[in-house]
Amino acid sequence: MITGNREDFSYADALRKARGSISLKELEINKTKVRKAANGSLLIEVMGAGGAEKASKLKDKLIEVLKDEARVTRPVTKGEVRLIGLHDATSTEEIIKAVSGYGNCLIEDIKLGPIHPMRNGLFTVWVQCPLGAAVRIANYGKIGVGWTQVRVDLLNNRPVQCFRCWRFGHLKHSCPSKEDFGGSCFRCGDEGHIARNCGAPPACKICKSDGRAYNHRLGSNLCPAVNISTRIKPILNSTNAPGPSKESAVENKHED
Repeated sequence: MITGNREDFSYADALRKARGSISLKELEINKTKVRKAANGSLLIEVMGAGGAEKASKLKDKLIEVLKDEARVTRPVTKGEVRLIGLHDATSTEEIIKAVSGYGNCLIEDIKLGPIHPMRNGLFTVWVQCPLGAAVRIANYGKIGVGWTQVRVDLLNNRPVQCFRCWRFGHLKHSCPSKEDFGGSCFRCGDEGHIARNCGAPPACKICKSDGRAYNHRLGSNLCPAVNISTRIKPILNSTNAPGPSKESAVENKHED
């Protein structure tokens, strides 16, 4: 994804410059698709097998060519799973290695939340990874992490959310609100810290603003501010469920 650093940035000129400087043949890229992203940026999708690795190489080349003119990222369609039953000796490196291996995805595309204790003495962790990888490992039911087998739960798909006003159904680029909660904690709504470091009771800033009960986290199952109707379901009959043929999507958002 190419995002201009200036208001007068020309995406057409940037694409012409990239096409004149980068050989897709040398990168073994046979097919691409160029389109506008929801935030106005230019999205170049690398199609076919090995798309993730090839897109990563193309990103590096685009950074060399465009330099300070634009920000170049390799967004990936994300899915989320929860691993349940980890031992306290399990390291984050072991978890990432297992997810990468079972999910057949790049380590750089995996994000972990904090490892939380459960009542039975074992531990659980939230994992974000490419959607195809999330479905793939969920279809196993259980995967090996270190010396133990852990359960994999595929989580609900998150709705589109603006990270300026925190409301759902649109992105920051097209936000009509004057409110900007970008510096607030996603858990309690106060400023000065992030949700990962928050020990305060949950308080939904949107429900509080709208006059509803707000003793819950924004976007949770208790939150009426969003109606989560789309759910991702694993294909239970196949442990080799294919992921998307293209490797593209959105940037990381909140630090949970």
